Amino acid sequence: MTREFAWRWMRFLWLAVGMLFVCFPLYWMAVTALTPRTELFRPPYDVIRFSYSLENIRELLSATQFLTFMGNSLIVALGTVVINVMASTLAGYALSRFEFRGKKTFVAATLWTYMFPPILLAIPLYLVFSYIGLRNSYGGLILAHVSISLPLNVWIMWQYFQVVPRSLEEAAWTSGASRLRALIEVLLPSALPGIISAAIFSFALSWNDFAFAFILQTDIAMFTLPVGLATFVEQSAIHWGLIMASSLIVSLPTFALVFFLQRYLMHGFSIGK
Repeated sequence: MTREFAWRWMRFLWLAVGMLFVCFPLYWMAVTALTPRTELFRPPYDVIRFSYSLENIRELLSATQFLTFMGNSLIVALGTVVINVMASTLAGYALSRFEFRGKKTFVAATLWTYMFPPILLAIPLYLVFSYIGLRNSYGGLILAHVSISLPLNVWIMWQYFQVVPRSLEEAAWTSGASRLRALIEVLLPSALPGIISAAIFSFALSWNDFAFAFILQTDIAMFTLPVGLATFVEQSAIHWGLIMASSLIVSLPTFALVFFLQRYLMHGFSIGK
């Protein structure tokens, strides 16, 4: 009993240390964002502070282009989510319900393409989008983000539709529903966890992308948040208060999505294992 009690507390201690390493950067980011600029670098540098202010956040929203960057990120991320969900759902359904020549090769190649670093596509996409006029546009960046997130989403939805019973679809056909109506009214509600998983993955990837946005968007008015935040680092100064305030705001949407929809996310990623 004593050994079991000691082992339980040892595991609790290791978990507490791990949580400290994970949570302390988030805590320090929030504290720095809410610390007045006059006290930010004034010693002593207390870990626990009691003087807080919204000065950095007010300056971020009023004296910078943060809202423009956020609007660009929202447009691109939502566009990426919509296209990803529609394309991966239809592709996953087709792969699970139809047989055609080269199906296994296509499925393997779909996941195989995700093994390569996305930056390999940056230069080809830059050249192609420059030629067809899609640089410095929402459509070009959305397509770039779709190109790197769609393969895994197709795999997720293919695995998920394999789990959904065919009998549900056949029952709808017997009642006179077309294949499309059976997909929309019967299969999609059953596949909702997989769809939410694909949506969260697409949103997070697009929201946090720096490389494609930096290469494809050269006009500051089209910068997304990751690229826009880099403008707070100047040659002669680093605006830590603005950086931490913007990082705090930027992290909230992804955190909220994962926190409130985590059960769908984990269920969707566990399908087919």
